[in-house]
Amino acid sequence: MHKVRLKFLIGFLGLALLAGCASPAPPATVAVAPAKPPEPPPKVEARILGVGDLLMHTPLVFTSALPGGGFDFKPLFEPVRPWIEGADLAVAELETTLTGKDYPWSGYPSFNTPPELARDIKAIGFDAVTNANNHALDYGEYGLKQTANNLDAAGMPHVGTNRTPDEQNKILVLDVKDSIKMALLAYTYGTNGVPLPNAWNVNMLDPERIAADIRRARQLPGVDLVAVALHFGDEYARQPNDQQQELVRLSLSAGADIIFGDHVHVIQKAEVRQVTDEFGRTLPRAVIFCMGNFISNQQGFLEREAGLMFVVDVKKENGITSVERVGVVPTWVHPYFADGLKHYRTIAVERAMRDYENKQDPLITAEDYARLKAVWADTTVQAVGSPEVTVLHVDEPARLMGK
Repeated sequence: MHKVRLKFLIGFLGLALLAGCASPAPPATVAVAPAKPPEPPPKVEARILGVGDLLMHTPLVFTSALPGGGFDFKPLFEPVRPWIEGADLAVAELETTLTGKDYPWSGYPSFNTPPELARDIKAIGFDAVTNANNHALDYGEYGLKQTANNLDAAGMPHVGTNRTPDEQNKILVLDVKDSIKMALLAYTYGTNGVPLPNAWNVNMLDPERIAADIRRARQLPGVDLVAVALHFGDEYARQPNDQQQELVRLSLSAGADIIFGDHVHVIQKAEVRQVTDEFGRTLPRAVIFCMGNFISNQQGFLEREAGLMFVVDVKKENGITSVERVGVVPTWVHPYFADGLKHYRTIAVERAMRDYENKQDPLITAEDYARLKAVWADTTVQAVGSPEVTVLHVDEPARLMGK
């Protein structure tokens, strides 16, 4: 009886061992879809706008005074506000100090404008100002620092003057639109003979520093564009001089994409240049040697009353950001009388001519209309320095604002 049980157990164990040695069934095959390549980031298009000197003569200050005290500078720019607000990034050249009441409000030769100007140009759509210019030290280091403090208080980014060495070494980077960022630099030829309190207070036209700063800006993480404001040239000269040409060439070679020129108070030519820079980028660049006066009281000389808005359309696609279109919008400083007082405003020339012809602007007289036609004829020739530069027309702001 025990033998039978033993044989049964041995047989059972043998079967179990045989079962354990058998090859396992192959796993079921699962179909895996090939990985999709990552979607390229969407193309981004943006518009950058620059204007020339905010040359704040005292009549502009007086006309902006409010009866109850304080100042409102917005009416000076109200007619061109759609253009400024319509741009994704708008930059102005601030040719005055904002020193405050410690000194009188004044124009030439030592400019001091109420700090409300900073608040109001921000309100109408400007995103940054440059202020490396020959009037930066009109009230010494005190005025320079007060100007920077008042711009900061208004939330207005600025570049060109510096309160500390660290401030000079910092690169101003601005958000343009979505993923597009632009570094903004600014330099001047001089300070009207006023010695620099410190070497770092004002960015001067030092070719080595300009090139080095552009290279640094070009290599900052996230920076797509580099714009350089150059305060240079011979006052009232309608053509750029050799120094201007050389500094523009140097800046583009070092990696700049946009040159905002100012100082001479008249319009000098705008160009599109195809340049291969030190980084091996062969791309079109936007250059204007002088944008003229955006607002001033330099009346009596047609070319000094005129200015323009310099418009640069850019595109970012497949990680490369480039200049797509360069245009100009002619402007004119319009002096007019209302309520027995003289006022000023910057107007877009073509819009103003159409408004006069359609009887939509009672402030424009027949004499103004004749002046507008003369400005239009002069600017549309003077400003176009290469075939790629376009004179933009009055319906452009509506397109920009998605209407």
